[in-house]
Amino acid sequence: MRTSKVLIKASVLSAIALVLGCSEQNETDITAVEPLTVSTTDVELSPSYQVKREYVGTVKAGQQAKLGFELAGKIESILVDVGDSVAKGAALIRLNTDLLKTELGQLNAQDKEVRAQLKLVNANLKRQQSLKSKGFSADAEIDALTSEKGVLQANLVRLEAAIRANRLRIEKSTILAPYAGRISERYVSLGDVVNVGTPTFVLLATEGKEAFIGIPAKQLKRVTALTSPIIRVDDNDYAAKLLNPGAMVDTQSRSVGLRYQLPENPDLLEGQLAYLSFDETVQDSGYWVPLTALIDGLRGVWNVYVVGEDNKVERRSVNVLYADGQRAFVSGAIEDGEAIIASGLHRVVPGQPVQIAQQ
Repeated sequence: MRTSKVLIKASVLSAIALVLGCSEQNETDITAVEPLTVSTTDVELSPSYQVKREYVGTVKAGQQAKLGFELAGKIESILVDVGDSVAKGAALIRLNTDLLKTELGQLNAQDKEVRAQLKLVNANLKRQQSLKSKGFSADAEIDALTSEKGVLQANLVRLEAAIRANRLRIEKSTILAPYAGRISERYVSLGDVVNVGTPTFVLLATEGKEAFIGIPAKQLKRVTALTSPIIRVDDNDYAAKLLNPGAMVDTQSRSVGLRYQLPENPDLLEGQLAYLSFDETVQDSGYWVPLTALIDGLRGVWNVYVVGEDNKVERRSVNVLYADGQRAFVSGAIEDGEAIIASGLHRVVPGQPVQIAQQ
């Protein structure tokens, strides 16, 4: 029995020694762990920051006409269609001119008749004047022929005017392109009877493309002062020229419309989106920090971690004034020159000792 007790005491002492040894080993391991290495950036106070503004509009043709006839009639032929490019003066559409041609034939016949009568009157008048010189003709005959000659001459002038008017109506029965452009819309078909001014085609000018941009009224002075405005369409940038400074605020969009002249012959389509971009300087002091340096705080407040005294992590609250794809401009409880942790915020907590990685 005594031998058993001695063995038990020896086992207990061995177990205690083993536990104490493990504890000493753990303490040694804990004290041997080095502080976490973090990447930091030193913030620098800036008196202002730049905001990239971008406003959208559409591309429009400098000339856009709804072409219609100056007289009524029936559509006889359509020479172009939607999407066709036309040169200046090209024939686009015609009315039936059978009635006008018939009327022209009648007027030409009347003109010949009046000219024949006038020729006869001139011959008779010449004969009467010859007889008068011999004393065989009365003044009444000469006066009557002279009056008839005047009437015929007046009729001839009237007929010539009617013939010119008829030919002009025949010419106007064909619509010609007033400028080089492209047909964007068609409203009529063969056989349609149209009235005066009824739209037939919409013609967009090839040259003189413009961008119509809507901007807020408060930005009008700043935008119109741009010396070299750039208009972006798709992935292409175009140097533009401001055509008008804006005259009124649109009652629906509450924006001011500006017209910009685009370069000649750009390969642009009516209605494409156009963007006007420029940098605006905001006079407000703060600090630029990487987006990866921001972490959510309580109640929607943003925080940054600063390496403070004794290289311990400190939490600071900031206000985000502006952010782009990589950086944020903030103000708040940070000072010029302080080192903030730039990334890896999920690995640290306030009060944790860290060491700064060498730059």
